[in-house]
Amino acid sequence: MSTNDNEETTGLSSGRQPRVIGTWGGLAIVIGSMLGIGIFITPPQVATHLPSVQMYLGAWVVGGIIAFCGAVAYAELGTRFPRAGGDYVFLREAFGESLSFGAGWLLFVGVFTGSVATMAVPLAEFQLPVLLGPAVEIDPHKVLWRLGFLELTVARGFAVGIIAGLTVLNILGTRLSTTAQMALTGIPMALLAVAAVVIFLTMEPATMQAPTAGEESMPVSFGRAVLAIYFAYAGWNAIAYVGGELKNPAQTVPKSLLGGTAAITVLYLLLAALFVYVLGIEGIQDVMEAGTATADAIAGEWATWMVTALIAVALIGSLNATVLAGGRVGWAMARSGAMASSVGQLNERFDTPDRALLLQGTLAVVLVMTGTFEMLLELTSIAMFVMGALTVAALFVIRRRDGDRAPYQATGYPWVPGLFIVISVFIVAASLYRAGFGEDGMSAESVYPLVGLGLFMVLSVGHFLMHRMLEKGSTTQ
Repeated sequence: MSTNDNEETTGLSSGRQPRVIGTWGGLAIVIGSMLGIGIFITPPQVATHLPSVQMYLGAWVVGGIIAFCGAVAYAELGTRFPRAGGDYVFLREAFGESLSFGAGWLLFVGVFTGSVATMAVPLAEFQLPVLLGPAVEIDPHKVLWRLGFLELTVARGFAVGIIAGLTVLNILGTRLSTTAQMALTGIPMALLAVAAVVIFLTMEPATMQAPTAGEESMPVSFGRAVLAIYFAYAGWNAIAYVGGELKNPAQTVPKSLLGGTAAITVLYLLLAALFVYVLGIEGIQDVMEAGTATADAIAGEWATWMVTALIAVALIGSLNATVLAGGRVGWAMARSGAMASSVGQLNERFDTPDRALLLQGTLAVVLVMTGTFEMLLELTSIAMFVMGALTVAALFVIRRRDGDRAPYQATGYPWVPGLFIVISVFIVAASLYRAGFGEDGMSAESVYPLVGLGLFMVLSVGHFLMHRMLEKGSTTQ
């Protein structure tokens, strides 16, 4: 079967989605999904765990290697099954409908919709007041309207507007939203890289002190640092969700996944080095967000405004990529019967999954208005790791069943994808241990990730049992 076929044999028809996303658009989606607030808020955590410059920078390299190990597996899966849905499609091909049912609902409602709400609110709450400056005084926490458990503050109002605007942009056409993605990604990435190089060439480094030994052993400290970095690299698999709209997916998928991951790894290493160059390890440990602190140390108020603007643009780019990808998961689920069939229709004029996008946007607005988005992401945190490991494991199952004839074959198979699975299992185990036996003991917050993992299992097992009951009922009639 050709990788450019628009109709699949497994019941997941790609309909009439136009293949309009080229390599540059694919790169923008991957890079934009990864380039978010993580690179600015994670360095203080890493520096706290690893007060040695060498270990601090080494952890960022390791984070990039982990993402690359996963990307090679997704690249092969994406060329084998070039259609919308990503993990949902890959898990369905390897493990059947029940596991993909649980994963799909968790992805659509928890991961993507939750991420949209979680990024939109801080953007309006923290970046917007700085950008508007003292000329426009706003209180982001001022309550504008309240009805029961629904509450609209100034920040939430702006967040709702951002979500609505990006949802409409994506409904108006994949080509349009991808073009916007290239601008929203290219501008902050280029400016951040150029600014970092200029600072390295024109400024003297901060005074470095000898690192102090922490209370934890080095393996534990390094592991906790890499775990924090893992979240900063999240989004490297974004292109897999829009496979049905890629031009020549046999080339676009691996170039976008591997090229985007490599580019972000280089940029992250450059920025991580810049932060320590300007602030020193001790200085990084004492800040909440490294980007703004670095800008303030270099040139004061105007540089802080510029960095805040770049962060805001990068966040909008990450939001747009998330809206774009999440809508395709809902659409793919509806096409295969895991969601209402009406959600699986395309807009007759723009050939976009408008109903899936509207459903995702509506759910995100509800999360914003109720303030439950952070809890939802907590619920799905461990399940996300489990789904990532299962998706890479799907490659092993599919390879054994269908052979190694694929447009792109995973680099270093089976060792490189296998390493990703091993690391993911370690992260899941560490997360489960921390959730159940952390320093603060059992609490509502620590139980959330366990509940999310339980929901994933309940959805999958429940679907399997229901399917079996329906099969038995049809055979007895």
